[in-house]
Formats: sequence, C-alpha cells, structure tokens
Amino acid sequence: MKSLKVMLLFDLSINLNPQEYSAYWATHDWKTERDVRNSLIKQGHEVIPLGIHDDIDPFLKIVKEQKPDLVFNMSEAFSGKRDFEPNLTALMELVGVPFTGAGPMSLQLCKDKGLTKSILGYHEISTPQFLVAKKSRPFPLSALRKFPFPAFIKPLQLESSEGIAQTSYAATEKEALARVKFIHDKLGVDAIVEEFIDGREVYVSILGNEKLSVFPPRELFFKQVPENEPKFATYKSKWDHAYRKKWGIDSGWVDVLPEATEKKLNDVCKKIYRLLNIQGFGRIDLRLRGEEIYFIEANPNPSIAKKEDYALSAHKGGVDYDELIAKIVSLSLSA
Repeated sequence: MKSLKVMLLFDLSINLNPQEYSAYWATHDWKTERDVRNSLIKQGHEVIPLGIHDDIDPFLKIVKEQKPDLVFNMSEAFSGKRDFEPNLTALMELVGVPFTGAGPMSLQLCKDKGLTKSILGYHEISTPQFLVAKKSRPFPLSALRKFPFPAFIKPLQLESSEGIAQTSYAATEKEALARVKFIHDKLGVDAIVEEFIDGREVYVSILGNEKLSVFPPRELFFKQVPENEPKFATYKSKWDHAYRKKWGIDSGWVDVLPEATEKKLNDVCKKIYRLLNIQGFGRIDLRLRGEEIYFIEANPNPSIAKKEDYALSAHKGGVDYDELIAKIVSLSLSA
C-alpha cells in the first residue's frame, strides 16, 4: 500500500494541544492508540494524532488544511457522551473523508440492545427474551409476571460493562425492579431486562466488508467463581485487575467445538454482522448453552490493542498485528 496521510482520532477527557501528547503516549490509558500509531508509522504512513473532547474545530481544521487520506477512527464519545459516537462518523461522511470501521447507522443501531435483538429475532437469530424499561415511564410489576427468571438487567445503551454489577442478576421480580430503579435513578438511562442465559460467554471477531473473515473465538472464564453461582462480566471484573485475579476471570481460547457447532457459530456471526451493517471490523458477543447460540450484543469498532481479544484472535487466525491494521485501512478505502 502506498504511504497515506492518516488522522488518528481518539477520545480525551479534557482538551489537550497535540504538543502536550508526548507525556501520555507511554501511559496505559493510551495503549491502544499507541499500538495503532506505531503500526501505521512502521508501515510508512504519516500519522496525524488528534484527541477530541468537546471541540470539533481542530478536526475540521486538519481536514481542511492537511487533507488526510483517511481517519483511523478510535473515537467513542464527544464531550464525554457516548451517545454522540455515531455523530462523529456522520460528520466524517459530510466532509468527505474516509474512515475506518462502522458508519453512523451501524453505530446507532448497535447501541440499542433492545432494537438489535428485535431485528435479529425477526431474522431467526436466537436472543434472550427481553423487556425494555424506559426511565420516562413507570415499569409495572405486571410486566414481569410471565418473564422467564432469572433475569439480567443492564443499561440499554451504555457500553464497556458500565452499570453491570453482581446485583444485575435477579432471581425474582422484586430484585429485577430494584435494579431497574437503580439504573433509572442513579445512572439516568433506560434499562433492558433480559432472560439470563446460563452458558459460556464467547466473543467472535470478524474482519471485512462484503467478504468476511471469522477469527478463532475467545471465551471468558471464571475459574475461581463457585460452580453454583451465575457467571457474567461486571464492570469491576472488566476493569479491576485485582478482582479479576481473585476470581480467576480471564479470557482464553474456546475449546475445540464440534464441526457442526463451529460452522453454525461462524454462519450466525456473519449473518449478525451483515444485518447490523457493521463494516471493517467488529466483535459479536454470544452465550453458548450446549449447542444453542444466543446473541447478546454487537461491538462495532472493538478495542484493537495488540494484546487484547480482537488482535489475539486475528493473530491466531493467521493475521499478525501490522497486517491487521493494514487490512482495516484498506477496507476503509474500499467501502
């Protein structure tokens, strides 16, 4: 591939001038940005890093004056609000600059965990039964009387396991209503009440636009959690290293699956990816209960740090890190 001028766009929690970035490149918080930046430079591209918080003018200035060939999009929020993630890609479309990963429609769609399940259920993808509890109107006890407990309650549109704790698991109507009220009152967002699927938590990484490559799946293991306790990823288990170590929570490779199950898994994930209009790269989160495959949620533009699940799956699938970044760039220019 010829040398390109690539804007590396990522999130900031405060406004910083690019001259101030040097103190942050070596920090843990910027590990994904650092991995991608290093790979792009290694491949001979000119990288223009831009962290964005609540000011869009620096982005527009670079597009107008430096005319980047594309944006390597790692932004997930604007002004600290994840709701605005699709808007940034819509802006890129408006100013005519190509960008990596999913576009505004897919990002908006995948954010709504209820809507995605409704669409996929219509297309005969297995999903947990669910109810959406809007904070704008009361959620009556009667709505849960025929619900298949136990249930799992989480924010409808938040990501990265935000709002998920041990009390997200509800064995009774009373516990479910209490968790819904907490999400409404404390987090200020809508909630989704899902049937809890007691099974294996599996992540499937996919690369491509039309022609799709499915990489070897990863599984989240709970080695120290007692056998009779429900197993699921909470916010703490995702971000607290000491907590993960205490309970033996870590991801690894899925044991060899029967050939028919593996084919079904790949076919189901490709179908989900296409139905949700994901482009470039994405990850599908599932629960496996025996031979049954249940869709949980989709992650367009998942984290691609060199030592995290997506890149590890790609590597096991025969695509090393630099090649992965090169393919993501190439896919953005051919979309």
